[in-house]
Amino acid sequence: MKYSHVFWDWNGTLLNDVGTALRCVNDMLAARSMPPIGLELYHEHIGTPIRGFYEKFFDLSLEDYDRLLAEYHKLYAQYLWQTDLAQGAVDVLKRVKDSGVKQTLLSSSEHKQLEKQTKHFEVYDLFDHVLGAKDFQAAGKTQRAQNHIRAQNISASGLLVVGDIVEDCQMAKSVGADCMLLAAGHQSRARLETAGVRVIGLLDEIFD
Repeated sequence: MKYSHVFWDWNGTLLNDVGTALRCVNDMLAARSMPPIGLELYHEHIGTPIRGFYEKFFDLSLEDYDRLLAEYHKLYAQYLWQTDLAQGAVDVLKRVKDSGVKQTLLSSSEHKQLEKQTKHFEVYDLFDHVLGAKDFQAAGKTQRAQNHIRAQNISASGLLVVGDIVEDCQMAKSVGADCMLLAAGHQSRARLETAGVRVIGLLDEIFD
């Protein structure tokens, strides 16, 4: 392969949880007697840091942001096990690993939650490193990427980032890495194409 290391995103890239996330948001809106949102509107506004999304659909002058996050993650924990990995995810991860390429899972998900999920879906051992966030704020991904690159002495010229939101591409560019974006995740293909990198429809297209 062209690359010696791949940084994978988790939510919406390897884990097909977009429907789960949307269901959680709509449950929260329904609890406040507010109308649900559709996938198109969700795709338009989701991103990191996640606070901007909550500001769009909830009144943070009346609601405690940390409580909203806790409410979301309580619902997410209930619904997650009804979802599955993205199409071809396990085969792709095994193929990359068998090729000798190092794999790091770099996610905005809270670290302990991320470990639990990857072990449940039986992919934890396919990664050389699993790096989650310290809390549920979905922030700090770029800094964690930079720290990991320095700690592991990873060459940016041999690094590929695979994600599903424009912010993953921004992170990749900040560390000098290449990026591919999956159009089956949390943002629409049209939005991803504004990033100016290759957009794929299925994970196994990374080998093309």
